[in-house]
Amino acid sequence: MTTTDNLRQDLDYVASAVRRHDRCSGVPSIYFMWAAVIAVGFALPDFAPTLAAPFWLVAGIGGGLLSWWLAARDERRHGTIDRAEGRRHGLHWLITGIAFLICWLPVMRGAPIEAAVGNFLLVAGLSYALAGVHLERPMLWSGLIMLAAYAVLNLFALPYTWTLTGIAIGIALAWAGISVSRSRQPAIHQ
Repeated sequence: MTTTDNLRQDLDYVASAVRRHDRCSGVPSIYFMWAAVIAVGFALPDFAPTLAAPFWLVAGIGGGLLSWWLAARDERRHGTIDRAEGRRHGLHWLITGIAFLICWLPVMRGAPIEAAVGNFLLVAGLSYALAGVHLERPMLWSGLIMLAAYAVLNLFALPYTWTLTGIAIGIALAWAGISVSRSRQPAIHQ
């Protein structure tokens, strides 16, 4: 092995260690976008139930594609392109999307739509919570709120549970976006 190859390996090792230390905590604009989408989308079953499914079809797919584009743009801007990390994120959310599609199976067999809607919340809660554990820590709280809301929806028949859940998740995601924005600002030394 040449000296150049050794140097390249050493630099790759150091860069990898720095990337692990500066683990991605997310892209603020993605948190803000999903905070708005979830707040609106979760209110629809309470106020305009017929619009909920079409909204989530468009917002889910469109939001996923926009999230992908925003993340790639953020990586290019900051010069931190980590293909392995990108694949982990992509695979996580692809599996989540497949799980959302599977949630429709009971409805296709004649179950009431409420069964699928509750399953969507369970899948989303697990997906966000696990993303918070394995990918981006700020997602953990949103996932835990979704799981708690799933329990409330199944145990109690409270009015406006969907709307209140959407607002709580939206606030958690917006707070995560603000936290990530603040952590990215360079420290000002006097």
